[in-house]
Amino acid sequence: METLGGLLQQARERQGLSLEQIASRTRIQQHHLQALEEEDFESLPAKVFVKGFVRSYARSLGLDEDNALQLFLTSSSNFYDRAQEEQQDIQVTKQAAHRKQFNWNLVVILFVVLGGVLFYLLPGQQETLPPTIEPEAPLLSNGKSKEAILEPTPSVEDSPVSVSPEAAVDPPLPLSSPSPSVTPLSPPPASQELSPILPVSPAPEKASGADESLVLEIEATQLTWVVVQSDDQPPHEALLQPGQKVTWNANTQYLLTLGNAAGVIIHLNGQLQGPFGKPGQVVRDIRLKS
Repeated sequence: METLGGLLQQARERQGLSLEQIASRTRIQQHHLQALEEEDFESLPAKVFVKGFVRSYARSLGLDEDNALQLFLTSSSNFYDRAQEEQQDIQVTKQAAHRKQFNWNLVVILFVVLGGVLFYLLPGQQETLPPTIEPEAPLLSNGKSKEAILEPTPSVEDSPVSVSPEAAVDPPLPLSSPSPSVTPLSPPPASQELSPILPVSPAPEKASGADESLVLEIEATQLTWVVVQSDDQPPHEALLQPGQKVTWNANTQYLLTLGNAAGVIIHLNGQLQGPFGKPGQVVRDIRLKS
């Protein structure tokens, strides 16, 4: 049974062409061409772009593009079906993990709410401190408390003990606590004023550079692949998602290949370029220069 890889490789070898020569013709990177011949679909970009690769490769060899595309669809059907199933399994796993995390969060929230409700509904137990019991003053033999002895003018007649005048103890004089000397802080002189803050003048803007260059901006509105060659530099290939924007700089010109001509918005030095084609159309050798 004829396969896509065998068809392309045999036709290329019959014509004595190398993969490097085919890459120069089609603007497709060499490792992508090799992956097509080896039917290594895992090393290729999305299916919609690989279709464009197959058509370009077949056209460069003078083969029937529709036949080559049909061989590609037959050879890659199992791979892309399996990839789609794996993607669906990943989505299901992510959704299940999200639901599990949501359930745990809900349980935690319910516990917190329930705890708050119980805290406010149950009667609060107020902690009552035991009353402070002051120790009673010891009684003397005549039944008077110690406080009576400490009075400033005790009565000698009330005391059953005879005390000689020499032994009489004068009542204690109240101790006067020395008041600490506080040195008042003198306020700062009124003449001392803060120097005003001078406004900062903005830095002068840099003059526009004298070096003129071509700035290429490509913004993807749909999924597309592009190949950009700046001046005499090697071409660069990029797969752009919707909303993605890339920028290149060159001195003289650009040479573009668009995998989806209507899926990009292109500006050169701020000026809108195009349109270049219809949705899904592959357009090559678009030359942009000042």
